[in-house]
Amino acid sequence: MKKLFWLLAISCAFLVTSCMSNGDPDPAATEKLKQNEAAVKKYITDNNLAVQQHASGFYFQINNSNPSGRVPVVGDLSSINFVIKNLAGTIVDSSRVNQKIAYDYIFGAYNSVFNYPLSIMRVGDKGKFIFPQLQSNGDPVIIEIELLNTLTENENIDKYIATKYPQLSFTKTSTDLRFAVTSANPTGESLTAGKKVSLKYTGKLLFEMRKVDANSKLYYDAQFDAGTMDFTVGANLTVRGFEEGVARMKVGEKAVFIFPSNIGYSSSGRVNQTTGVYVIPPYSSLQFEVEVVSVK
Repeated sequence: MKKLFWLLAISCAFLVTSCMSNGDPDPAATEKLKQNEAAVKKYITDNNLAVQQHASGFYFQINNSNPSGRVPVVGDLSSINFVIKNLAGTIVDSSRVNQKIAYDYIFGAYNSVFNYPLSIMRVGDKGKFIFPQLQSNGDPVIIEIELLNTLTENENIDKYIATKYPQLSFTKTSTDLRFAVTSANPTGESLTAGKKVSLKYTGKLLFEMRKVDANSKLYYDAQFDAGTMDFTVGANLTVRGFEEGVARMKVGEKAVFIFPSNIGYSSSGRVNQTTGVYVIPPYSSLQFEVEVVSVK
């Protein structure tokens, strides 16, 4: 595995006390963790670091503290710069892959190495976090993070629209769906409940996820789905935000609609059943570009 794919490979379950096998202590794992703890303490001493130890067992130092900065809450889209390295200083991952600088991350969406640092940071903070172990029998890891910003879903949607679609006029509904027609057909047939229509669609997240292509090259992409589908209006066979958006259209029209996760995939997200990887992370706001091709 190439070193810069480290973040994609690890789903963090912080290991400080979990040296157990079938409920019994694993002597080898216990010894490995003991060695890691000793190595971390030596690193801290050798580098004269003024760190604190978290109740979970990791060590941290917050630099450039911003007491008035905003604290991330679960579901926020947090923008961070990060570098992950070992105790020798070798970088194993970074937000600066493929020229990208900031990394967008939904705080608390899933079991991630970033949940621990962000839980004690504010916007504007920079910190160093030293973990004796993140994977079973793994080596110590240092994570340096700068928390650039954190936005609620609705704040991020409004920012996204202002940046991406300044020329469009969006209607906001009582459910927080944002809807804009991009190609109108005033004489088109309205989509009343029960009508069966043919749709073309593209689904995107409002941020770019890290992905790996067939050649093991790391890239960033927001699109999670695209294609055509037969759709029955009002059948409630998909998420509420998509249902509401399509119901506002007419045959022959194209539209963009954007909605928060509470009328999307909520805190569950959507997982690829083959790979087990999130296609849509929990708490993800979604954008759809839709064309109603015909009525059946």
